[in-house]
Amino acid sequence: MNLYHLRYFLAVARMESFSQAAQEMHVTQPTVSSGIKELERTLGVKLFNRGSRHVSLTMEGRSLVNYAMQIQDLAEEAEDRLNRRDVQPGEGFTFGAIDAAVTYLLPDILKAYLHHYPEVELSVHVSPSKYLVEELLANRSEFAMITLPYAHPKVETRSIYEDSMPLVVGEDHPFAEKKTVTLEEVAEESLILFHADSISRKIVDERFAEVGVSPRVVMELRSPEAMRKLVEVGVGISFLPSLTVQESLKSGSLKEIDVKDVSFSREIGVAWRKGRYFGPAIRHLLEDIFDRYGAQEVRTDRQIA
Repeated sequence: MNLYHLRYFLAVARMESFSQAAQEMHVTQPTVSSGIKELERTLGVKLFNRGSRHVSLTMEGRSLVNYAMQIQDLAEEAEDRLNRRDVQPGEGFTFGAIDAAVTYLLPDILKAYLHHYPEVELSVHVSPSKYLVEELLANRSEFAMITLPYAHPKVETRSIYEDSMPLVVGEDHPFAEKKTVTLEEVAEESLILFHADSISRKIVDERFAEVGVSPRVVMELRSPEAMRKLVEVGVGISFLPSLTVQESLKSGSLKEIDVKDVSFSREIGVAWRKGRYFGPAIRHLLEDIFDRYGAQEVRTDRQIA
C-alpha cells in the first residue's frame, strides 16, 4: 500500500467528500480520486459508497480506518485483513425491515446467519416502507425489506414474497356468518386500515376508488399486530396481510370473508441503493433471504445489479 493513498483515504473518510479532502491535503481532486481508486484496486475492495453529493464508508472502509490511523506499522496487517475479508468481533451492519418481514420471514434466516457469523453485530430498524427507504437514501442502512411496488430513481428492488390481504372480521361480527360480501357493504362498516402513507393502504384505497365508494375509516395504525388485535375484539374490520392473521384464523378469533370480484395482495421485497457495494458478510445474508424465497441469486462480483 502507498502511504499517500492511505492519507487520502483517511481525509475522504473524515470529510465525507473527495473535493474537501483534496483541499485539506493541498492536492487536486483527481489526485485524491486516483489515489483512492488505486488503493481500492490494491486491496480488492471498495472503500466508499459514492453518491452524487455524499460519500460514505463501506463496511470494509470502516475497518480500514482503524489500521490506516497507525499507517506504516499496521499497513501490511490491514492489507492482509481486508484481502481476507473476515469479520472481527464488534463489527456489523444495519438493515431495515417492515414489521411482517422481521416477524414472519426472517427469524429462521437470522438464527442460521448468526450461527455462521457469530461475531457480526446486526442492527435491524423496523419501520414502514417509506421510512426504511429514507434510511437507504441517507446511507444509514445497507438494504431493507419493504412493501412493493416502490419506485425511486436511486433505489433498486427485488420481489421475494407475495402476501395476500384478506378481509378479516372478529368472530362475533355480522359478516362472520356470510361467505361473500361486496366492497360496497365493506365500505359501510367501521374499517381499521394502515396509515394513508403506506403502500398497503394505497393498494386498498385504489380498489375502493375504482368502484366509486369511500370506506368509513375509524382508525389508522402502522402495526399490523395491533390492527389484528383490534379486529379480534370487534373495534372494526380490516384488510390485513395473510402473514399476520394465520394463527388467529386457525384459532377462530378471526374470520376471513371473500369480497365479491375483489382481492388484495402486496409484495414484500428487498430494496437497496443503486450501486451499493456489499461485502461478503452482507452478501451472505442477502443470499440466504433470496435462496429461501426463490429470488434470483446475488451476483458474485460483490454488487447486486
